[in-house]
Amino acid sequence: MADHIQYGKQPPVRVVLSMLWTLIPLATVGFGTVPMMMHAAARTGQRRELAGLGLYGLALLVFIASPSDGSAVYEAAIVLSIAVNTLVAFGHAVAVRREVWYVTELGEISRRPLQAQQRAFLAARADERAARGAARSIAASDPALAHELRIGQAELRDREFPDGGLIDVNNVPPSVLTRQLNLSIEGAQRAVRLREATDGFSSAEEMSVLMDLPPHHLDTVADRLVFLPPRARPAG
Repeated sequence: MADHIQYGKQPPVRVVLSMLWTLIPLATVGFGTVPMMMHAAARTGQRRELAGLGLYGLALLVFIASPSDGSAVYEAAIVLSIAVNTLVAFGHAVAVRREVWYVTELGEISRRPLQAQQRAFLAARADERAARGAARSIAASDPALAHELRIGQAELRDREFPDGGLIDVNNVPPSVLTRQLNLSIEGAQRAVRLREATDGFSSAEEMSVLMDLPPHHLDTVADRLVFLPPRARPAG
């Protein structure tokens, strides 16, 4: 999940709390490590936190349950358990601090795949609308630049400037009109003849009237249509 989490600017209080959180293993000499990792596992849902929780729990059990016989084995077990629940746990906490504390709303819903897909889809649609708006503004104010950026040239796949899926009705080939405007092959060819005869359509309404299209035929794609001046065709 970590690869899908997005971190934004965090409130100072959250930053401070997250830093204090990482110090729990050191401040409690390992006794606070298990509840700390329970919190981390609950927040991230990652298997590594669950595995860490098992390791730290085992180390704590060794520390508590080891018979105090003063032997070298006992001393080594105590030192090892303390080292695991302090130094190792501290490093672990530092590594996952952002993931545990800085999870944004998008990070939270990434545990719910269907809702995450919905949110991503809606965000992408919003981006497309914004891109269309920006591209449409360029087309209205600077048609030459719009031609240079190949705005609305839906048949081209190597365009660098994103236009949100605009269709330049006066310049795309008939195949695009057929596919995108739901016209028959004959209808698309007629549209090409009409746009050449009229020096290009000026709007969806004019196109509908001149082509005698059924009412509302273009309604579903109207927000994606743009009507740039026809480009000069190569001679011959």
